[in-house]
Amino acid sequence: MELIETTLTPVQRRAGALLVSWTDLASQQRRRGERVRVLAPGDDVMLQVDGDVVHRGRVLRYVGTGAEGSYLVMFGPVLSRRAPVGHSPRVQDVTVRVVPTQRDRRVNLYL
Repeated sequence: MELIETTLTPVQRRAGALLVSWTDLASQQRRRGERVRVLAPGDDVMLQVDGDVVHRGRVLRYVGTGAEGSYLVMFGPVLSRRAPVGHSPRVQDVTVRVVPTQRDRRVNLYL
């Protein structure tokens, strides 16, 4: 699974698709110290949008020829959001109640 760092326009967000230039992807791989890898249709990718939001996507096809081409990537809803460094998530007090067993071994889930 390849990581692609990108930004999305509102149109790309609504469509769930974007074009990623091969040269941009190759420069990201070199910056991270990885081997430059060519993606094939059907390869899974992780899109990191604006440094904090992560989407899972899939390469549909390569559009264009040579180094001037781009990958057409389809992606789904947000998988996670990265918390800012130094920020601890808020913890709420949780009270757990045990619900007594009902007849016929059914459990009432109303709390």
